[in-house]
Amino acid sequence: MRVEVTRSGGLAGGVVLGAAADTERLPDPDAARLRELVQRADVEALARRSPLRGRGADRFQYDLRVDDAETHEVTTSEDAASAELRELIEWVLEHGQ
Repeated sequence: MRVEVTRSGGLAGGVVLGAAADTERLPDPDAARLRELVQRADVEALARRSPLRGRGADRFQYDLRVDDAETHEVTTSEDAASAELRELIEWVLEHGQ
């Protein structure tokens, strides 16, 4: 499974940050954690509802792509992301490359 996250927007507007994590390249405990986070966030269901929009200007937007047996893409504003989705996004940005 490969998970890619791109963060854009915010006060600076043009600043883009991205990272990707691949279970085939991660140590086993990290790969298991990534799979758990994807499952807890229910990325498949979120992809059917995407884009998820909240209120307000100057918010970050996150574009998430999960490639496994299928590909699921989610676009969300920071204030519309569930706690589980935010945890997945933060984990990939912290542990990904």
